Amino acid sequence: MRKVERFEAHLDDYNLITIYLSKRFYQGKSDVFYLRDSDSQMKKLTIKSFENTSNDYSKYILTGCENIEFGQSYEIVEEHSLPTPLQIGLIVKSLRFDQEFYYDGNDLGANVIHDKSTQFALWAPTATEVKVDYIENGVNKVVPMIREEKGVYRVVVEGNLHLSSYVYLVKVNGRWVESIDPYGRSSLANASRSVVMNHRLCSVPKYDELLPEFKSKTDAVIMECSVRDFTMDKEANNPYPGTFKGFIQRGTRSSAHTLTGFDYLIQLGVTHVQLLPVYDFATVDENNVKMFYNWGYDPVQYNVPEGSYSSNPNDPCARVKELKELVSELHKEGIRVVMDVVYNHVYDMDTSSFEKIVPYYFFRRSTSGAVSNGSFCDNDFDSNRLMARKYIVDSCSMWVKEYGFDGFRFDLMGIVDVDTMNLVEETCRKIKPDIMIYGEGWNMPTILDDSLKAMMFNQGKMPNIGHFNDFYRDHVKGKTNENEVTLKGYCTGDIGYTEAMKMSLVGNTLNDTFVYLFDSPAKSINYVECHDNRTSWDKIKECCKEDQRDVRIRKHKMMIGALLVSQGVPFIHSGQEFARTKNGVHNSYRSSDMINQIDWLRKDRYMDVVQYTKDMIRLRKQLAPLRFETTEEIKKHVYFDTLANHVLLYGFKHVKKYGKYDHIQIFFNPTYSVIYHRLDDYYDLIANEAGLIGELSVQSLTINPFTMVVVAK
Repeated sequence: MRKVERFEAHLDDYNLITIYLSKRFYQGKSDVFYLRDSDSQMKKLTIKSFENTSNDYSKYILTGCENIEFGQSYEIVEEHSLPTPLQIGLIVKSLRFDQEFYYDGNDLGANVIHDKSTQFALWAPTATEVKVDYIENGVNKVVPMIREEKGVYRVVVEGNLHLSSYVYLVKVNGRWVESIDPYGRSSLANASRSVVMNHRLCSVPKYDELLPEFKSKTDAVIMECSVRDFTMDKEANNPYPGTFKGFIQRGTRSSAHTLTGFDYLIQLGVTHVQLLPVYDFATVDENNVKMFYNWGYDPVQYNVPEGSYSSNPNDPCARVKELKELVSELHKEGIRVVMDVVYNHVYDMDTSSFEKIVPYYFFRRSTSGAVSNGSFCDNDFDSNRLMARKYIVDSCSMWVKEYGFDGFRFDLMGIVDVDTMNLVEETCRKIKPDIMIYGEGWNMPTILDDSLKAMMFNQGKMPNIGHFNDFYRDHVKGKTNENEVTLKGYCTGDIGYTEAMKMSLVGNTLNDTFVYLFDSPAKSINYVECHDNRTSWDKIKECCKEDQRDVRIRKHKMMIGALLVSQGVPFIHSGQEFARTKNGVHNSYRSSDMINQIDWLRKDRYMDVVQYTKDMIRLRKQLAPLRFETTEEIKKHVYFDTLANHVLLYGFKHVKKYGKYDHIQIFFNPTYSVIYHRLDDYYDLIANEAGLIGELSVQSLTINPFTMVVVAK
């Protein structure tokens, strides 16, 4: 913060100090400023410029400080003998600072060495002193750390401190601050203290070898799940509701004696489960879990599992083992796991370990020092700073190595820079070759040149990274903004979107007369529903008020069917397959469990939609042309035709080399009329609104209102 004290001095560049002097102190006037070092040696500085600023301060720019040494304490003294600490300011944003202090080691954090000693290492180049405060066997100890190269403070203490808690005491900009470890891997409840974690001693069996081969990203069928929502409903009959343990609890049934929870999930046929944030977040009290609800897009500790999902938030090993077990059990069932990560902002910049330990460095700012707010959360993580980039890469690598995660969904990826995203993908792919990386590629108003943002319109610069396709969402289902909730999409009845439906079915990969977004179908994450905005069922109820329930069900099923036959990567929201409702709440990030939890009795009421979804997943797996890997294959084999009465034909020709059939035709009827269509030959009727049919040979089709029909020969 600036212009808070009556006299402030900030080192904002090499050989440049910015002074703020309150006009309440000698009218803010001083003709002389001195630099005083820790040996009390004084040097007169040169006043380069002077101006009056807001908040009753005078601003001076000083030079003559070219020999300042980081890690040493300095004061600025004005002509009336008033001193102030020289704070390390915007100089940390300079390329020279990054080059001088970039540390490429892999030992940051607390690491147990050969079970005999424990090393603490903290990157704090602007600090003048650092101590580690740890508790061993109930005894509190404080040990000074030694400054070494690249601004890393390090100390090795005797003994295996596994599961011992600790914090850092950092003297920076003239004051002592206490901070948890940004590289900490576990903690006590509510991030009160970091905990030394030897992952080997909190390990679980792994079942990666049971995962089926994953050849292409377009083979994926992703389902988004919340750990808490999945088992909080009393009808889940889960002994560990809302927890990692509850998520993988087997044998649970509703009062109707039908499958709930994990047993239900694994028989759907999805290939990937994407978990809403499971790192440590701020807005749920881990000691009073039911008092608050939050999705978790408010990070505190990026490398620590969330304690409210643990059986015991004050057992630092429990939260680690239980998340590992969740991943492992899904792997045992052949399902990969994607982690939803939020490296674009933190819950509170000023209290974050990043800002406490190295002020100004980790958060994006303008040249004047104003904090960027492209995330609309009052801060943007500055991923194009070298140590911030390294942090994101190190963090993702840790989740893959230690927990076995198979991919990452990046929240507000457009705030992160292209180079960071490519480095994350490249690094994680070396650990796990079939890693999936994708995210929200919106163009966010962060202080970063558009050419550097990891947004959808820069997809060509990120060859192996996917993006959520909002064109698909808005034209297949209809607009999602609350002021546009009544607007329909193609599958909800707007036949004016026929051309847009064609573009959506090919994942916006064709650039002839189409809206072109992606150079590969693997980059198009196709969806009509996720945790954000109204559920698709709630949207249909609003934009199709004129429809009876059976018509809305057909529209809902047609959206699911379209999703699973489209080129690209299909993405399903948990509960979408049984018409999930949030009672019209469009942003339930902090609504109650009653709004957010999975309603397991609803699953029984909409079992026909569940079965249809399962069948469409099977259909996608059976027909390889629905999963083309390249744009060239789409151009060669896919064609469209608009038939009478606005029926859309989505066809595949000369595809015998991909499987049993040489010709596939998929029909969409987005009208209230029954359509009769005669085929040019006999075809196998593979699927319609009833789901998979089998191989019934037909030449005449009855295409019911708001249904999809699939035939092949």
